[in-house]
Amino acid sequence: MIDLHERLSEFSYGYGVTREMERRLAAAGLRATPFLPSLLHEASLGFDVAFSGPGQVVMLQFKLGQQLSRFRRLNPGESIPALQKPFWRYYVDIGEHQFLRLEAFEQQGADVFYVSPRFSHWSAYEAAFHAEQILQRSLLLRPFQIRAGAAGAPGEHRIVYDRANRYVCSEPQLVEEVRPDELIEKLGARAHSPQESLAGRLERLASQERAQDLPQLSARRRRELRARARTPADGLAAVIGLESWLQGAQVLFVTPAASGPDPTEAAQ
Repeated sequence: MIDLHERLSEFSYGYGVTREMERRLAAAGLRATPFLPSLLHEASLGFDVAFSGPGQVVMLQFKLGQQLSRFRRLNPGESIPALQKPFWRYYVDIGEHQFLRLEAFEQQGADVFYVSPRFSHWSAYEAAFHAEQILQRSLLLRPFQIRAGAAGAPGEHRIVYDRANRYVCSEPQLVEEVRPDELIEKLGARAHSPQESLAGRLERLASQERAQDLPQLSARRRRELRARARTPADGLAAVIGLESWLQGAQVLFVTPAASGPDPTEAAQ
């Protein structure tokens, strides 16, 4: 039995966020299909997604903040941000491969979010889960918001936040956050946009230039995934999904709810 006073695990939090995201998108007329590594064990790799129609790629990077009651300066001249108690803290290195890879996906059109809870224990998670309030009680930041808050300073930065405020430090910079209703509204607009198919978005993400020092799937592994896939689009989805998963991010392929698998794709 789980002690409800225990700290929350990142795995359980990520599960709750993903499930709630799926439900919220469904209520808005959208269908979210998560990438799961278990799919890679199937003989013929495929997704139940209409890649030939409109859609969007969403990536969720989960971060559990450490709950604190006192802000500690790293140097005597550092300002103390206005924070209520308790508040939470996690770290992001904007020069490290995880951030750079997710930032590159964002720059190529994916919707990428760092997602962190404004609670720390199982009891709060359980209450938020059953009330479908996990996203409402979480902080959602885009990579570009974090970089802007860092003001171009390289290296590791602290993200500190309470139930209303959020800052990127060392020198605290108040940053904007993405609210759940705004997130669902914008995803709906992008997922319904006829300007580019979901397959086209995946092709752009898979073909982007990468810095040589960033970890990525080998050309051989990419070829293997595409060779086992039912369609070229399924292969692209597997490549993007696995690359994101290796960075610790959950991928959702979002399409209009009426979309089912394209029979012409399956026949290719």
